[in-house]
Amino acid sequence: MMSHICYDWAQNVSIPYSPQQVGSIFFKTAYAVHLFGVCKTEGGENRQINFVITEDEFPKGVSKGANTTLNMVYQAIKTFAKDGKKDLHITCDNCIAQNKNNLSLFFWSWLSMLGWYNNITINFMIPGHTKFICDSFFGHIKKTYRNQKVNTVDDIEDIVNNSSKGNEGLRYNGGIGWKWFDFQNFFSKNNFINLPHITKYHHFRFSNLSEDLGKVYCSENSGGVEICHKLLRDDNNFNINEKLDILDVMHISEERKKYLYQKIRQHIEDPYKDVYYL
Repeated sequence: MMSHICYDWAQNVSIPYSPQQVGSIFFKTAYAVHLFGVCKTEGGENRQINFVITEDEFPKGVSKGANTTLNMVYQAIKTFAKDGKKDLHITCDNCIAQNKNNLSLFFWSWLSMLGWYNNITINFMIPGHTKFICDSFFGHIKKTYRNQKVNTVDDIEDIVNNSSKGNEGLRYNGGIGWKWFDFQNFFSKNNFINLPHITKYHHFRFSNLSEDLGKVYCSENSGGVEICHKLLRDDNNFNINEKLDILDVMHISEERKKYLYQKIRQHIEDPYKDVYYL
């Protein structure tokens, strides 16, 4: 049994929002809400989990980078792409900061070591091509958002859930939705070796055969010649079952709170003015 996922970040949305937005808020920096989608395309019925993250819910020190991205992919895989699956296929764009990087290779290699899948393949889109199925689901969200009043993060989650049959919202909600694990530290203890010239490759493959653990097979073209690179050092002391550290979130600064209170709060409808620093 195979599972196929795609993932990407959407354009931010803001709180508050109204279809009849007043002009005075246009040049202000409203409360930002970020959306990250992981779409499962197997079985003829596409489904996308959309992670809803407010501007004060990102992990400290890593913000919107590879560690943050992998955390949500990890949560999505556990939710709908792990049990009963032997192979995992992944499609994503070429963003180096979030997708095509060595931290991601270490992560996929680790999942192979854990025995989650027999084979994992990652295919990056041709450079210049950035639109795929995740954007279709994001489009439904954006269309619904444009026609709704928004005063709280709950409103954003409702918009996601009501935007289309396959869209599902998941809030961080103080760590109830998922945890921010420190993959960066977990994989950076001198156990792994970076893949040189990673950007020139577009296809990566991992296998959980004993002779392939800790290795990645890379090719520049689909079906092209593969080169094997050893990611895991011979003298490593890597414990695949070591407990992952949990990162604290990066709270809003006092200056930002003051700005939201003085500049944004006035645009929130009365019952919600004191929610989320507004």
